[in-house]
Amino acid sequence: MTLRIERAGITTVQDHGRSGWAHLGVPTSGAADKASCALANRLVGNTPHSAAFETSGGLVITALHDFNVVVTGADCDAFVDAEPIRRCVVTTVHTGQRVRIDRIREGVFSYLSVSGGLDGPRVLDSQSHDTLSRIIPLALSEGVEIRLGIPHDATTSLDIAVSPRRTNQILLQPGPHIDLLSPAAQADISKHSWVVSPMSNRVGIRLTTSSLLVNVPAELPSVPLIRGAVQLTPAGEMVIMAADHPTTGGYPIIGVVDSDDVDGLVQLPAHSRVTTTWNVEK
Repeated sequence: MTLRIERAGITTVQDHGRSGWAHLGVPTSGAADKASCALANRLVGNTPHSAAFETSGGLVITALHDFNVVVTGADCDAFVDAEPIRRCVVTTVHTGQRVRIDRIREGVFSYLSVSGGLDGPRVLDSQSHDTLSRIIPLALSEGVEIRLGIPHDATTSLDIAVSPRRTNQILLQPGPHIDLLSPAAQADISKHSWVVSPMSNRVGIRLTTSSLLVNVPAELPSVPLIRGAVQLTPAGEMVIMAADHPTTGGYPIIGVVDSDDVDGLVQLPAHSRVTTTWNVEK
């Protein structure tokens, strides 16, 4: 079974990522919102690690064979030809029909999973498109045809669409450089309201605020980074590492955010407000 890309829009191919290569400087990558991508694969009968489309809109594909699709993640305008696709409901697409993901209504990333999963070249055992390292095993351009694998299980539809988690309040676990912040500075961080910067992307969620009372070194010797690590920049911004984060960094790591909260943070559009709370057991 195959499909053809008519328009890629703001879309990448994502799967479970390429874990185990950070010591060589290769980010994990994979789906920005892991839970929504895994849900899409499960509903359409794929393995949880199958490759799917992660899109912020503008994706158009044509079915060259019959297959099933499902859309999860951000609420979006999705269609098979002129018929709307309901989120979390498996829809059959027949040969010659077109699937469109138009504008995103609420959130940032939608996931379109196709029965069998997207098949194609891999780099370090992953099809994930890494926007930081520019690793693109399967380039999405007009006219590209993509093979599909074989579904492993029966499809399942949900009666109620599952909206992606959207995290407007995050719990900060103390990071390795927390001692660089005075108790007053720590309190100041949780006192402020933070705003999601338009500069946020798959590499990191950038949070800005005003009049932050911190005085820490602008840069330290580089240390390893993980998804959810919170760096404090010289400009007083917090950057929370997302799917395509670098493997090392030199800004102070003041905290760590739970992986589920990262899923919710990546779904916050620019200018959303976020509050922070320190783990009281720090």
